Amino acid sequence: MIGINTAIFTQTGTSAGVGFAIPSSTVLKITPQLIQFGKVRRAGLNVEFAPDPTAYQLNVRNGALILKVPGGSAAAKAGLAPTGRSFAGNIILGDIIVAVDGKPIKGKSDLLRVLDDYGVGDHVTLTIRRGAETRGNLAVRRGEHLMRIRSSHLQAVAV
Repeated sequence: MIGINTAIFTQTGTSAGVGFAIPSSTVLKITPQLIQFGKVRRAGLNVEFAPDPTAYQLNVRNGALILKVPGGSAAAKAGLAPTGRSFAGNIILGDIIVAVDGKPIKGKSDLLRVLDDYGVGDHVTLTIRRGAETRGNLAVRRGEHLMRIRSSHLQAVAV
């Protein structure tokens, strides 16, 4: 991999240790945005997804499990359902995104990689699984999101 060095972790203070770099393909993608807007603008669905290990524990083997959908968001208006609990306290799985514009999704990390190819305001068609039923042609317009690190996983947060 070819990249641009961004930091180095060293215990001696020298230029020897573990280096951290941004892949050159990412740099090529974000440089025009940095020049135009002064920041990187990423599109997202404005929902919170379960980390892949958590989804796997809930028996979700394919797709990205939706945990939370903010009220009034484009995702809520499109009808995406969050994960919740029944009156008895049992977990009721939310929608599981299994494809974006026909591209299969294996998990949250796969979904984030696929969504990185789209821009703010683009329309995407989601194929979701709700219970035993698979529904297609759910159109969502993507808004601008800021990526933050929380609980050692990436999460899309509306700005």
